[in-house]
Amino acid sequence: MMRYPRGYNRVSLATRLKPIILIVLVLLAAFLIFRFAGVGGINEGNFEVQRNSELRSEMQNAVSSVNSLSRLGSSTTSGMLGRVRQYVHGVEVINDLNVSMYGEVGRLYPQSVFTNIYSIIEEYEAKLSSGQKVSDVLSRLSEAVNELNDRTYTILGVVQEAAE
Repeated sequence: MMRYPRGYNRVSLATRLKPIILIVLVLLAAFLIFRFAGVGGINEGNFEVQRNSELRSEMQNAVSSVNSLSRLGSSTTSGMLGRVRQYVHGVEVINDLNVSMYGEVGRLYPQSVFTNIYSIIEEYEAKLSSGQKVSDVLSRLSEAVNELNDRTYTILGVVQEAAE
């Protein structure tokens, strides 16, 4: 006849925690290896290169769109104004992303620059739809976009000098 021991086989707390501690240590080591290898992190230099490239592209498109607007108000002018708004909005989004990354010190442009351009575009659209003369508004839009372009190249110049 076989005898069974009375009571439970007691296992110490340290013995029960060993597998849990081992798993936690392995996960921590994997996290640290990936963290120091740069996986899952943001490469700041790569971010700035991509940001500068996109800023340059959006500004070139905005300036070329403004330059192709007709002073007489053709049928394609409304679509071209939409493109100008789109490119300026692209620059604004990049500005907001930069603020998200670096905080308020990362702001590349004041919000008033974008507000001014949007109000000029709205005024242009209103005059265009009512058949009024648009040459004065087009001149102001061209000046505002060129000012944004100048600010962009100033920013890109400063960023590139700091990186070198």
